[in-house]
Amino acid sequence: MRSCCRALVALPSMECRAPAAFARKWAVRRSLFALAMALLVSAVADWAQTSEAKAPQRPDPEMARHVSRLLTLLRQAKKDPSKREAVIDEAISLGPQVASAIHAGLGREMQPLLKSYSAKFSQAAGKLAQKKIGSVNLEEVQRLRATVLELQNRPDFSKELIQREADPALKKLEEIFVVDRQEVLAENPSLVKERESLSELGRLWEKTATYLFEQVPDSPEKPKDKPSFEDYLAGEETLACGLAAPMDPHTRDVLAVNARLAAQLQPEEARAVLALNLTRNLLGLSALAIDLRLCETARDHSADMQRLNFFAHESPVEGKKTPWDRAKRFGTTASGENIAMGYHDGKAVNMGWFHSPGHHKNMLGKGHTRVGMGQAGSYFTELFGGN
Repeated sequence: MRSCCRALVALPSMECRAPAAFARKWAVRRSLFALAMALLVSAVADWAQTSEAKAPQRPDPEMARHVSRLLTLLRQAKKDPSKREAVIDEAISLGPQVASAIHAGLGREMQPLLKSYSAKFSQAAGKLAQKKIGSVNLEEVQRLRATVLELQNRPDFSKELIQREADPALKKLEEIFVVDRQEVLAENPSLVKERESLSELGRLWEKTATYLFEQVPDSPEKPKDKPSFEDYLAGEETLACGLAAPMDPHTRDVLAVNARLAAQLQPEEARAVLALNLTRNLLGLSALAIDLRLCETARDHSADMQRLNFFAHESPVEGKKTPWDRAKRFGTTASGENIAMGYHDGKAVNMGWFHSPGHHKNMLGKGHTRVGMGQAGSYFTELFGGN
């Protein structure tokens, strides 16, 4: 997987907030969960359909008949796992086009189940978070945040330095503020049961997803890991736990507005923005507001890179040469850009950028107030903007 970044303005050095700022209003409001849950739900609602975006193809009549027949059999066999498995095997035997259509059908079936599970998990995480927040060592919090935020000012700033010093500090901050997803499951047996039921359908999705993954030729851009429903579901639970962490009123308000706007984003775009803001929250930085025009700009550049088979900040398309040219075309402005190729998971691409020095600086830029995320297939573009 590859990534690249471009800073369009100088990024200031960052400081930790004063302890007094951390002490204000630690309790998480239930109203935030009601609004922010919309963002989490949008991130899982259609996730299974984004495994590989391709240009539309003229449907083959014979293939269409196979797809219609197999989708009908899949619906009729909801209570018969062996028959459903046979349908999946036949779809795979008929090739990628049919397998892809059945894969999408499984995703649509999974939507309401994922929505229900995510809502219940977030409520349970919120209750545990309220119990967790007690005496917080503000000096330790400030030290850990400074460890991460000051790395970019060091002459030896590198991926290895981020992994060696930032990763442990971020993990410790998560231990202080974020409930563990396994703890949420241990405290809620009904969630475990619902999760197991969901995983049965996820296993079928994973089988078609793995087959489609294997059809993609090996290349540096191809993700190393095969699709895993368990990994994806665990990622969703981790994000839900992050939403239950304490946050200041401004971040709370920004996430509430973002939750409403997320319905206009692709699922993995919304997931990437949420992961970015939860990381910023742990580090004491303000959340970035979704700018829909920046999202359009970013999505357009990702689509151009996919369509024209290039990977760069400078585009060969007339009038779209630079990130700021592209932002201007969509009626907005940009202050930095990250790009990545070979990803299908918004949370994963966010952490990929975190471990890359240039992207890391953009992600944690204190001067940014807006963000736009755009996905096309395995291409991601992230744009930042100021006031």
